[in-house]
Amino acid sequence: MPRAALSEVEVDAQRERISSAAEGLFAERGFGAVTMRAIAARLGCSPMTPYRYFASKDEIFDAVRTAAFARFADRQERAASGPGDVRERLLALGRDYVAFARKEPDAYRIMFELGQDGLSERRELWTESKRAWRPMHTAVADAVAAGPFGGDVETLAHLFWAGVHGIVTLHLAGKLELGRTLEELVEPMLTTLFAGNERGDDNERT
Repeated sequence: MPRAALSEVEVDAQRERISSAAEGLFAERGFGAVTMRAIAARLGCSPMTPYRYFASKDEIFDAVRTAAFARFADRQERAASGPGDVRERLLALGRDYVAFARKEPDAYRIMFELGQDGLSERRELWTESKRAWRPMHTAVADAVAAGPFGGDVETLAHLFWAGVHGIVTLHLAGKLELGRTLEELVEPMLTTLFAGNERGDDNERT
């Protein structure tokens, strides 16, 4: 008797289940060490089951990364929409960045540590990764436009991103063990960046 066709909702649920299982494997082993058979084993299904929903491991990896960036982007957008001036928005974005990494370390590693070439060619993944970047970039642009900061928006936005990402990465690698925790460092790091990029006669950047 032929297998009954799954509804769109059921297909989406299965794809999400496969992606969830694969996320943990990718974070634990890295992209190259994960196979479709390993994903099936973690799910407790036949080796061919994942192929009914994804054409390849690459497609699963793209789906996992896209979903992770979408969740992260949602959080960053909410953090950026809160009350306060541009400094408070940047602090909120930094705190939320840290909170996401702590809550979803596997997703964070997959987003930023397990790269693939041709990101811009993967339309949905590229769209979500750009959406995740936009709140911090916009907050920095607003700070430059409003006057607190002086300098090039692209450079400053990358500096804020690199600062938060750097301490998060050290935390996830277990390297923040010399007297300061992630939570103790995020706000001092951001306020140091604020001070170093304030607009002024002696600190104007072109």
